[in-house]
This record gives sequence, C-alpha cells and structure tokens, in this order.
Amino acid sequence: MSIVKHLPDAAIPDGGAPHWHVKDAQRWLDAGVAAVFAPIAVGWILAPLVVLAIVLVAWNDPGTPAHGTTWAGYAPAVLLVSLPAWYRFLPAATLVSTPVIAADAVRNLYALDPADGPGRVGGALMLVLCAWAFAGSALRIRSRRRRRELFRTAVGDARAAIPEHLPSGHRRRGRALAAAGAGLCLAGAALLVWGLVRDLGAAAGEPYDAIGQQVLAMVLLAPGVPLLGRGLTARRAARRLHEGPQPVIRVGVREQWLGNFWLVADADTTTAPPLIAFRDRFEDGYRHSAETLLGGAESRLRRDHHDIDRHAEPYEALLYGVPCEGSEVVLRYAVYRGDSTITDAVRAVPLLPFRRHRLRSWRPAGTSFTLRRRAQEEKRKQRAAQRSSGSGSSCGSSGGCGSSCSSSCSSSCGGGCGGGD
Repeated sequence: MSIVKHLPDAAIPDGGAPHWHVKDAQRWLDAGVAAVFAPIAVGWILAPLVVLAIVLVAWNDPGTPAHGTTWAGYAPAVLLVSLPAWYRFLPAATLVSTPVIAADAVRNLYALDPADGPGRVGGALMLVLCAWAFAGSALRIRSRRRRRELFRTAVGDARAAIPEHLPSGHRRRGRALAAAGAGLCLAGAALLVWGLVRDLGAAAGEPYDAIGQQVLAMVLLAPGVPLLGRGLTARRAARRLHEGPQPVIRVGVREQWLGNFWLVADADTTTAPPLIAFRDRFEDGYRHSAETLLGGAESRLRRDHHDIDRHAEPYEALLYGVPCEGSEVVLRYAVYRGDSTITDAVRAVPLLPFRRHRLRSWRPAGTSFTLRRRAQEEKRKQRAAQRSSGSGSSCGSSGGCGSSCSSSCSSSCGGGCGGGD
C-alpha cells in the first residue's frame, strides 16, 4: 500500500478544506509553553525531586504516635507522590492538587523543630515543586486555549463531519486506562478503610499501627488516580470529535522509520517545521472498509497522482478536529489499493507534546516512487543479464591457444595448450 502525495479532489469534503499556511502554523507553534515547563521533561525531573523531598521530610520522623495512626497528612502525601504523573497528563488536576500539597507543607514547616534541618529543606523543596508545577500547568492550559483560537482562525468557516468508519482504537480510547485506574483506586480505598476501621476500633492503651495499609494503598493510588484521570480525559477527547461538524484543514504528515510521526503545515514546503507528534499504532489506523476515490489505468493514475516514499517526504492529509496537547484528531489521506484504485485511509490519533525530533531535510521527488523503483529494478536485471551473457560469450568463443581465457582454463586442459602426453 503506497501513499499518494496530494489528496485527489474526490477526498475533499463539500465546502472545501483550506491549506494551513506556514506562517499561521508557525504562530500556532510559537504559542506553546517554554521548555522549562515542557510536560514530558518536567514530569521526569519532578519524579526524583519528589522522592528527595519525601526522604528529607521523613529524615527525623518520630514514627507511629502513641495515640494511633496519623491520617491528617495522608491525602497530601498521595497527591505529592502522584505529582509527576499529574503534571504530565492532567494539568487541570495539578492546579487543584498543588495548593493542597503546598498548604500541608507550610503546616508541617511551622510544626517542625527548628533544629530539623533536613525536614525544613524538604518542606521548602515541596513548596518550590508545587510552585513550578502550578505555574507550568496554568501556562499549558493557557497555551491550549491560545492554540485553539489560532487554529480556528486559520481554518475559518471550514467544517465537515468526520469519516463514518473510524479505527477500532478510537472507539475504545481510554477504556483500558480508566478500568485499570479504577481497579487500583478501589483496591487502595479498601486498604485504607480496613486500616481506618482497625485504628478506630483499637483500645486506648493499644494503638493500632495502620502504616502497612497506608503504604500499600499509596503504592496503588499513586498510579491509579493518574491512570483513571488519563483514561477519562482520553475518552473525552475522542468523544469531542463526534460533537457535530469539525474544523477541517489540509496538513502534511511526516513519518519516520523509528519514533513518532509529525504533523507539518503542508506537504510541499521543505522548510515547514514539525508542529506536534503522534504515535503510529496499528489499532489507530486499521479499519475494515475504505472509500474508493479514483480508479483507472495505472500509468495515468501514477502520473497524475504519484505515490511517494513515505519516509523520505511528507504527504497531504485532511485533519479533522482542533490540534493541541491532549486532543485527538482524525487524519484522512489517499493510498493505492492495488495498482488501479486509489482509496482513502484514516487514522484517529491522540496528539503528544514531544519537542525533539530526528526528521531530516527533504526534497520532493515529483514522480511515482513505485514506478521509479520498478524502473531501477528493471535496470538491475538488465545489467545482471548483460554481465552474465558477457562472461559466457568470452569463454565460449575461445578457439585455441592465445585465446583470452586460455590461462584461466589451463588447469582444466591438462596444463595449457598441447598439454598431456
């Protein structure tokens, strides 16, 4: 299956689909957050810093109190452990969780012994991390809003219904994540209820230590809550595409042998920068049916609608939806089914906030990649046939001594011309 460079007119919806001009796409790209607030990088940086803050705060912890298990700071502790994942996937939830964590950190700082240096450093580090995550989340939400506005301005009034038959991955989007997160959260909640009941029911002189249940529940809740939130938001992003006609625009798609695929402004501008990434997953592109766009003689089709090497240059696609971090869009492009039919292909892809890419510069080929490959293969076969026939004729035409192959054949002729007894 080879991809067509430009969409045929039959693929364009009624009302048309504008091109995304490079200048408009560059403004959209510039509306992103600074690298210091990049969700993926900052999420990885927050993880060890959160662990360090917890270790410092617990450095001089007195342990289990005489009256039983401490529950007051448990919820902020769970939120703190989950902070890297929340910042990576759920910036809106981070705006809610970071003030809770910061308030608990301030309360603990006032209660600490002035001589507890590590505890104070850990509390201060928590406040810094909360401020960083809160500011980054607020800026990311503002960036999403700004990018939506810029994109809708570039699209104008162009709207169209998404393709009818969508890949199976789109229909199941978020279900597995939400189910896994809900299961972990329920198991963690059961452990906390068990520990709380045992703690409240303990005798006055024999306090119950529920630290085991607290630790196990935190191990479950720390990934469970972000997974549940991520699954629900992914599901919401997929369902948003079904809320009436969507903005539609022509974009370019660049593919790599390894790594993420990237959206670019168009398929013709060689200097167009990569805009936003998505992963190539089988379930996001496979579907049972396809719409036939064109048919006819192969020579005419591949001349008028040439296919490309998808890893060497971008191809044109229709984008349905509003691209920004965390959203899902539908991409529709044209492919060859056999040699005499062009059909559409559809991907439904969640967009990812990657910043680094390994894309190289490219040049448009201008002709069919399949026809060029066939011509090259035919030339290789002809050269191989010429070499084979040339070597056979040179030895077969040797008539006696002095021939060009006499020396090479001397061993099989008994030592040369006139050899033998």
